[in-house]
Formats: sequence, structure tokens, C-alpha cells
Amino acid sequence: MSTDPRQERTLGQLVASATQDISALIRSEIALAKAEVSVQFKKAGVGGGLLAGAAVILFYSVYFIFTTIAEGLTALGLPRWLGFLIVTVFMLLVAAVLALLGVRKMKTVKPSPDKAIANAQQTVEGVKAALANPGTVVPAPRPEWDRKDLPAAPVTPSTPAVDASRDA
Repeated sequence: MSTDPRQERTLGQLVASATQDISALIRSEIALAKAEVSVQFKKAGVGGGLLAGAAVILFYSVYFIFTTIAEGLTALGLPRWLGFLIVTVFMLLVAAVLALLGVRKMKTVKPSPDKAIANAQQTVEGVKAALANPGTVVPAPRPEWDRKDLPAAPVTPSTPAVDASRDA
């Protein structure tokens, strides 16, 4: 049995460590979900802005249609109202292109945080595997906050040196 005090922790320390680990895990899962959903909301905002732009241009083009009709009725001379008609058709085409782009952008929006869900499922599978086969899962290293009150491990000359050139 080891007499190293860094290896032996009380049940209270283990529970506190597990509680903090679970809390940190949940916080990171929530942060991942927020990040993923915010990207989708940004896409929805761009698509909504394009649709709003199309609606504004369509709204103003109605004035040109009425102006064109009025000029056409009063003058019945092609040059002036034809110009207004060309502007109106151009604005309607711009509105149609903006609406098409907005609809396409809205179709790419996925409101579900797929990465966060997959990550949470992997975490659940890992916890289930650890519970089903205790002692077979390698624990994570102790966090820095848990090492502060313990002295650093003494370096002994009997520890073999690691040759870095061997790994290259």
C-alpha cells in the first residue's frame, strides 16, 4: 500500500472532486449548445434581414407602379412612363432576388445543437461504461485546484531519464 499522501483522498474530497467535475462538464455542455445555437440564430438573422430588405423594396416599388400608371394615363406618350416602368420592373427583380436569397438562407437554419447533443451522448456512454466496468477506465489527472495543498512530488535520482530523441 502506498504511503504517498497525494494518492489517498478522503471520501469527502472524492465527492467534492466529482461534484466539481460534473458541474464543469455540465457548464461546458451548456456553453457548447449556446455557441452552436447562436450560429444558427445568426443565419436566421441574415435570412430575416434579406427578407425584410425584399419587403421594403417591394413596398416602395408599389409607389412606382402607381406613378407609372398615372403618367401613362395622362401622357400616353411612351418616353416618360416607360422610364418609370423600367425602374419599377428593375426594383421588382431586385426584390425577387433578395427574397430568393433570404428563403435559401432560412432553409439552411438548423435550430438544434447537434454537436452538443452528440457530445452529451458520448459523455453519457462514457459514464455508463465506467459504471459497467469499474476500474477499467483510466481516471483523468487531478486538477490543479486539488493539488495546491499537497507538496510537489520529490524528484528522485532513481527515476530513469526519458530520451526525447528516441520518440522522434
